[in-house]
Amino acid sequence: MTNFALDYLAFVFLSAVGVLLVVTAHSRLHGLLLVGRRLSILLGAALTVVAFTWFFTSKPRNLPDTGGGLDGNEQTLLFAVSAGAALALVLILSSVRNWSLGANAAGNGVEALRSSSYLRLLFKGMKDRWKHWNGRMKQHSSG
Repeated sequence: MTNFALDYLAFVFLSAVGVLLVVTAHSRLHGLLLVGRRLSILLGAALTVVAFTWFFTSKPRNLPDTGGGLDGNEQTLLFAVSAGAALALVLILSSVRNWSLGANAAGNGVEALRSSSYLRLLFKGMKDRWKHWNGRMKQHSSG
């Protein structure tokens, strides 16, 4: 992997974390907040601006793929990996930080993250599915 690819990987990761911090704070998704709302907005905006400034001002970045730049396939793969890693990091860290939020969330889907952490909701959903599946299996068994 070239230095340009590593720089792009870091750029997308940092800017994606910044955007996720701003979006979760703006949407009041308390289960995904890493720090307070105002600090999340400030930190996320600063992280995004710093990532863009560093990436585009540190070196010339307008390079064709034949001249050391990234081709479309490589750029797509690096973007997906970086954005996925940023999302995974935010989900895991916020779940650990906000574990004390109750698992009894009001609402479904993303709305449930306003009052519960991601991993708590994930475990609760798996537990509910297991109970449902187990109950259905007992209904159809001969014992």
